[in-house]
Amino acid sequence: MRYRSVNQIIFAVTLSAVGVLLLLMNIGVISLEIKEVFVVIYPFILLAAGLHYLLSYMLKKSRSGMFPGLFLIVFSFLLILDRFEVTEFRFMEIWKLWPLFLIFFGINILLKRDRLKIHFEQDFPADIYEKNKGAAEKKVINISKYESPQPLKNIRGFSIGDVDFKQPNWSLEPMDLYTMIGDYFIDFSKAFIPEKETPVIVRGWIGDVKMIIPENIPVMIQSNINIGDIRIFDQKTGDINRSLQYKSPGYDEASRKLRIAVQVKIGSIRIDKV
Repeated sequence: MRYRSVNQIIFAVTLSAVGVLLLLMNIGVISLEIKEVFVVIYPFILLAAGLHYLLSYMLKKSRSGMFPGLFLIVFSFLLILDRFEVTEFRFMEIWKLWPLFLIFFGINILLKRDRLKIHFEQDFPADIYEKNKGAAEKKVINISKYESPQPLKNIRGFSIGDVDFKQPNWSLEPMDLYTMIGDYFIDFSKAFIPEKETPVIVRGWIGDVKMIIPENIPVMIQSNINIGDIRIFDQKTGDINRSLQYKSPGYDEASRKLRIAVQVKIGSIRIDKV
């Protein structure tokens, strides 16, 4: 069945349902005033819209139709049950459906088959960028930039999943990392660190952050967590709304150094030396 046929079916079913209601009104089976007609009919219109979104998602015509479709179907179904006096549910009680957000969030996590992938956007010439512009679509997460004269590397990826940098001799550049839910593991001891101050920002809602710093690299660290604990070398804090700062001796004079900012809502932050 093609997508156009699905639209025709939904439109036909909606039109037929409205026609049946009007017919029952005309022959006296249902007695309604004109102002009440819309009150009776609009739940069926919402149901048709929900089916449209859901079928569009199932047929891969839309990537964002799953939640609107399910929400409208549940909402309209409750309104229809109210019209038939099976249960009581008014339009202004829509706020009671907020748990659907949690249900959708859980289903969305289960349906994601791929692990989180981090892709780096380099400063290539315009012609090279245009050649690669047709690559697989990626979601860009824009967050505020760290105060630094160096441009931060743009990080592209999903907002749920684990992020790790632990491969041998990986190249460190100024970067901004963000995930909604997930853990970080960054091993700077295996990184190629340039001869300059390199800013690194790590942010997330829920998750654990672990970093390994080489002993010979001066660092300045700013960390904050709402619920959880922070451990930076031999310093430790915990409980709620905690922050911890650290600055290596000789940091200002060093040519090769790391400036790190970590912010997590719920989880833990641990930074060790090797």
